[in-house]
Amino acid sequence: MSDISVVIATYERAERLRCCLDALSRQRCRPDEFEVVVVVDGSRDGTMELLKTLVPAYRLRPLWQENAGAGSARNRGAEAAIAPFLLFLDDDIIADPDLVGEHLRTQREQGGATVLGRLGLTLPDSPSGLLRAFAASWERHYNRLASRTLSPTCMDCYTGNLSVPASAFRAVGGFATDLRRSEDVELGFRLERHGVPFVYADAARACQDYRKEWRALATDAEAAGEASLELYRRHPALLPRMDLGTFHDSSLRALLLRRMLLRLQAPSAAVAGVARLLARGGRTTPWYRFADRYAYWRGVRRGLRDKAAWASLTHGVPILMYHALGRAAEPASTYVLPVEQFERQLRWLADRNYRVIRLEEYLKLRAGHGLPQPRTVVLTFDDGYADNAELGIPLLRQFGFPATIFLVTRLVGDANRWDTVPPLGGRALFGWEQIRDLDGSGIEWGAHTRTHVAVTQVPAGDARQEIQGSRADLTERLHREVPAFAFPFGDLDDAAVGIVRDAGFSA
Repeated sequence: MSDISVVIATYERAERLRCCLDALSRQRCRPDEFEVVVVVDGSRDGTMELLKTLVPAYRLRPLWQENAGAGSARNRGAEAAIAPFLLFLDDDIIADPDLVGEHLRTQREQGGATVLGRLGLTLPDSPSGLLRAFAASWERHYNRLASRTLSPTCMDCYTGNLSVPASAFRAVGGFATDLRRSEDVELGFRLERHGVPFVYADAARACQDYRKEWRALATDAEAAGEASLELYRRHPALLPRMDLGTFHDSSLRALLLRRMLLRLQAPSAAVAGVARLLARGGRTTPWYRFADRYAYWRGVRRGLRDKAAWASLTHGVPILMYHALGRAAEPASTYVLPVEQFERQLRWLADRNYRVIRLEEYLKLRAGHGLPQPRTVVLTFDDGYADNAELGIPLLRQFGFPATIFLVTRLVGDANRWDTVPPLGGRALFGWEQIRDLDGSGIEWGAHTRTHVAVTQVPAGDARQEIQGSRADLTERLHREVPAFAFPFGDLDDAAVGIVRDAGFSA
C-alpha cells in the first residue's frame, strides 16, 4: 500500500502533464511509497490515450470524468486515493527529486498537517518587466515563509504543491466544487477550523511552467478580486486576511489614480499595458504593483452589485482624533483646535448625513467581520483635557454624536506633566468625578497609559506596568473594563502590541 497519493487534475494539457509525470519518475523515494492518481477532467486532446502508454515505476491510476472543474476533479482523485496522505499537484508542475519524500517525511513528523511546499516559477524566454516583477514578488513570499518571518496560513494554500491528511480532507468535505477560483484557500480555511496545523516545508520544492504574460496577469488579478467576495460571503472571518481590507494601502497618488480609473471603468489589460510601457523606465515593481492592485479592485467592483458595500470597502471608517479644544482667544495649533472650528466640523458631518458611531460599536463590527455602513465615522480625544468636557461635550450632545476619550489614568485630576511648554504643558485634565458623571452619556473611555510615556522607549517591565496599570485603574474607578488602548505619541512596536493584547484590550 502506498504511503502518499499524488492527485493531479488535468484539462487539455497533455504535453505539460507528460513533463509533470516524468518528473515524478525521478523521485528519490521508493516508487512503492507513492501512487499517482490523474483525473482527466473531460479533456479531448488525447490525454487518456497518453496515460495508457505510460509505464512508470510508480503506480499510475488514470481516471476520466466529464468536464466538471478542477475542484470536482481533485475530489474524485482524493476519493479514489488509497494512501493516508494526499499530495495535490497541478498538471504544469515539475517536481524536484525530493518533493514527494519531503512531503511524506513532514507528514510523518507532524502526525498529519497541511504542508505547503515551495513553488518556483519557470518563466518564458524574454519575459516582460511586469512578469519579472510578479515572479520576484512570488519568490519573496516563499523566502519569508522559509525564514519564518511569515507563518503559513490558509491564505498560502496552493494546489500546485500542497499535502494534507486524507482523513482531514474528507472530514471537511474536500474542495468546494462551485468556486471558480481560490478553492484551495477556502479548503485551507476549513482545515484550519478543523484543527489541522499548517507547516511550511521549504525542501519540498517544485517549479511551475509559467507561460502567462502581462494580459493574463491582469485577468488573474481581476478574477482574484471577484473570488475574494465569494470567500468573504462564505467565511466572513477571512476578511482581515484578505486584500478586501487594503484599498487604502497605497501612496496617495496611487490611490487617487486608482479611484479615477475605477470610475472610468478602464479595462485591466489596458492599465497593465500602460504600466508595462512605463515600467521600461526602470520602476518596474511600483508599476506592477499598481496594475495588479487596480485589476484586483476592478474584479471586486465587477462582482459587487451593492453600492453601499463598495463604498464601505473603498472608503473605510475614518477615526477623527482630537486632543485639546481652545476658546476663542486661543490660537489653533497642532494639538489645539478652536471650539468654533470643532463645531463647524461636527455640523459638516451632520449636514452630510455621516453616521457617527461609538468606538466600541466599531470594534464589535470589526470583531464580527462585518462591513460598516457608508459614511460612518468615529470620534476620539487623546489625553483627557478638561476643556473636552467644558467645550466639546455640549457640542457633541447638541449633534447627538458619541465620542471616546483616552485617559492618562495616574494624572486624572491633575494636568499635562509630560509636555514642558504651552499649549499642552500644564493644561488641566479631567477629574474622576467628571468622568463618573459623564460615563454612559454618549462618552466612552479608553486607556492611554498611566503617565503618558512612549512605551517603546522604556524597559519592558515599565511598559507593562503603564499599559496594564492603566486598564486596572479604569476598571477600579468605572467598575467595568474598557476595550481600547491608545499609544501615546503613536509609539508602538510588536512587543508593545503584545502587551496590550495580553492586558485584555480588544484594540
